[in-house]
Amino acid sequence: MSEKDLVEAAKKDKAKFLALYDLHFDAIYRYLLSRVSDVQLAEDLTSDTFSIALEKIDRYEWTGKPFRSWLYRIAINEMNQYFRKQKKERATIEKEWHKVNETFDFADAELKDAEDREAEASKLKELNLAFRSLKKEDQDLLSLKFFEDLSYKEIAEVLNISVNNVGVRLIRAQNRLTKLCNFSLS
Repeated sequence: MSEKDLVEAAKKDKAKFLALYDLHFDAIYRYLLSRVSDVQLAEDLTSDTFSIALEKIDRYEWTGKPFRSWLYRIAINEMNQYFRKQKKERATIEKEWHKVNETFDFADAELKDAEDREAEASKLKELNLAFRSLKKEDQDLLSLKFFEDLSYKEIAEVLNISVNNVGVRLIRAQNRLTKLCNFSLS
């Protein structure tokens, strides 16, 4: 059954929405978790995203774009609404590799390995801080591209911009991130 057929089935019978939920849950949850760095909050926002999608499925019109693009748009809106309501500083990605353990066990490692790991941890901390200081739009764009591995076309659909604009904005966001870091990102 095609995604279009799943959407049409869900419009006729809300119980059929479960197939769309199962198909897209992991991607939406992973995206939100990478953006908010809080398991409970990511779960809540994912739940809200799918609740809204289920509630508004009747208004969804198939345009040939992946249904997931619509879900990402809802997820981004819900996340932004949460932060506006909470009036908190916007949380950003902190995947496990961003979390740096300050107490490395260097006892069995050679000195060179220890220095390399410490330098890498320092770079990751700096990258995380630089990422946090970017505009929300840049964070969304970079997260969709590098953590969700979406194509330019998929990002364009999620953010409602042209494919060419995705490329331009992505290069600019990467340049801004590079300028904030004291090392090369390549």
